[in-house]
Amino acid sequence: MNGVDGVINDYLRSQIDNYCYMVQRGKPAALIAIQERYLKEAMDIVKQQYGLKIYKEKLTNDDWLSLWIYKNDYIPEIIKKVPRKPESIFDHWVLGKLFGYSEEAIQDFLFNPL
Repeated sequence: MNGVDGVINDYLRSQIDNYCYMVQRGKPAALIAIQERYLKEAMDIVKQQYGLKIYKEKLTNDDWLSLWIYKNDYIPEIIKKVPRKPESIFDHWVLGKLFGYSEEAIQDFLFNPL
């Protein structure tokens, strides 16, 4: 019954585990889109197994949420203010920092796009 009735499937569980691992090791925040039916189990994993915190927002589709995983208490204030559609260099820099990218990686993204 993986993926049915709110039971997280192995793929989603692996994503949550990976993001939690990265946040525990210094990444300021991680973001995953999740169906609302998986929210309780995902929150239990993040909070109980990893000791991390969650900030959630509704996406445009009623069944989906943005699930932010973080450690430091000031991160939700930053999340609330970051642009949802980055346009400027500043927008991209702030998002890059929030997701834990280095200055070099942000510069490469801005000035050497694929």
